[in-house]
Amino acid sequence: MPKNMHSLIILILIAGCLASCLMLVSCNKKTIQEPAASSDSKPESYYTSYKQGFSAARFLETPYGTYFSSRDGYLYYSEKGNTKFIKLCNKPDCNHNSIDCNAYIKWYKIGYYDKKIYYITGNTLNCMDMDGSNHRNIKALYEGYDNNFGYFHNGYYYYVITKGGSIGAFGNEDNNLYRVKVDDDSTPEIVLTNDAILRLYMFTIVGDNIYIIEFNTDATKVASLYSFSTISKNWTMLTDNWAGAGAYYIDDNKGYCYMRNIGFYEYDLTTNEMNLVKPTELDDIGTCSAFYYPDYIYLIHYSSDPPSYLNQILYIYDRDYNLIDSIKFDKVYGKSTSGGFIGDVDKYVIFSSNYNEQPDYYIDKSEIGTGNLMFHKIEDW
Repeated sequence: MPKNMHSLIILILIAGCLASCLMLVSCNKKTIQEPAASSDSKPESYYTSYKQGFSAARFLETPYGTYFSSRDGYLYYSEKGNTKFIKLCNKPDCNHNSIDCNAYIKWYKIGYYDKKIYYITGNTLNCMDMDGSNHRNIKALYEGYDNNFGYFHNGYYYYVITKGGSIGAFGNEDNNLYRVKVDDDSTPEIVLTNDAILRLYMFTIVGDNIYIIEFNTDATKVASLYSFSTISKNWTMLTDNWAGAGAYYIDDNKGYCYMRNIGFYEYDLTTNEMNLVKPTELDDIGTCSAFYYPDYIYLIHYSSDPPSYLNQILYIYDRDYNLIDSIKFDKVYGKSTSGGFIGDVDKYVIFSSNYNEQPDYYIDKSEIGTGNLMFHKIEDW
């Protein structure tokens, strides 16, 4: 081979390697300034409102794309209609593996409002631009170092202060539910004062109503369900036999829940009647989560209690409770690792083999009920 030809080949190989490296580096330098074009675009109120489900405050749909806050403290981004997730950072020369990375937010609570991502660190409310730049501290929620638990909803952050470390824990002393406006310098206000806050299992915001799920002192039952109207200030006990976190959904007209190895219930908010609408018994009782979406109900059965993420089966029902399909999710690695369902967005159902990292598997919803249902690996960037 002529010497000049040999040199040319080397130069071509070097150029290719450099291009590949630049491509990998530039993947995290995306500028997100305009809403993504999509035929599935929704009203602004859809994106700013609280979403019920396992990944509430962690998995976020916006007009600009989808955001996921992982347990490793990083914020990941996926384009609208695209299942690939990358760390949300466009800083030059950032290796995306330190607390100096724009994608690092430390805690998991995120929300969207008026072209900004809001997040909580400790007792402080923060915000950033949609591309992860321009992080700013907005205000302190309270003094001290106690934890808090809450959600973003329509321009507010609703929260309880948990001196005991978490909701429902011994040591909690504050029986108030607060909220604070995210985009001004106003101070927090008390929305509700009730001792049920001290025994809080979960709370849910639907329109002008807040639903409080309280740990039940009766060992044969899981939780009690209350409603509070932010307009009339009425506090009402609805039922003392309700499901816990990750197994219920409430809309303007009804409450829906799954009772372990009994079945699906519906609660009529107008008549205050609760009925078993679909008995469902499984061979191995284990534990279950139920996630309600417009097209499907996703029932996830873990064959042990507490749940083993190594053994989980996804059952997919239509909204009339007909079983359409099922599939085992066997992608979690290691007994000490937790992973599984993340959310339903557009044409995909998103899963993660490790909640400490970005989502890495998806189901194509067009395959549901075809006999060809499978988990697809999300490609690396």
